[in-house]
Amino acid sequence: MICGILQEIIFIFYALVFYTFSTVFNRVMNIVFIFAAERISNVGIMSELRKLKVTEMNRLTVEEFKEADKLPLVVVLDEVRSLHNIGAVFRTSDAFLVNCIYLCGITATPPHPEMHKTALGAEYTVDWKYFKKTQDAVNELHEKGYTVLAIEQCAGSTLLDELVLEKGKKYAIVLGNEVKGVQQEVVDMSDGCIEIPQYGTKHSLNVSVTAGIMIWEFAHKLFKLR
Repeated sequence: MICGILQEIIFIFYALVFYTFSTVFNRVMNIVFIFAAERISNVGIMSELRKLKVTEMNRLTVEEFKEADKLPLVVVLDEVRSLHNIGAVFRTSDAFLVNCIYLCGITATPPHPEMHKTALGAEYTVDWKYFKKTQDAVNELHEKGYTVLAIEQCAGSTLLDELVLEKGKKYAIVLGNEVKGVQQEVVDMSDGCIEIPQYGTKHSLNVSVTAGIMIWEFAHKLFKLR
């Protein structure tokens, strides 16, 4: 009888050990499987994160760009001195289908080898016009129905993140000289001033950087209104 009881105790003991081992083993294997699945998933994602080749970027040809439906946006350069800045504005304007660039005063016109270094050929894709006086450019834009906005730090200016554009309207933004900014006479002729919020010590951005921020913001809003 005692032997029978001992056998039952031993059987129960081994059963408990086996159950405990099975439970722990299953939990460990679940953790392993979850970890492995995450690693496999991450490897899949990482394998997709590769730089595109130029041939994969669906870039327009010059002819296709000329025929593309442009944004109702004109960029006016008011006495911009640097050829590199001018070229950079052409390049950004190409990227976001700007309708035209108005080059005014001392602002150089294409072609120019120094301008080409930053434009990278965009000076041949984006339409441009030259005006001896920026005021004449603003007058023409008003006659064509454009709302002209000077990009300048002014009393009563609108912060860029508060800017609201209207569907069906055409806009022109005026970017000023690297030192003097937009001429006061041009500010007086404009329909308003837009200011980029800044939080550091300088409160001054390079004109091509300003152009990039402004053109992207206008393009972002105008594409949504289409």
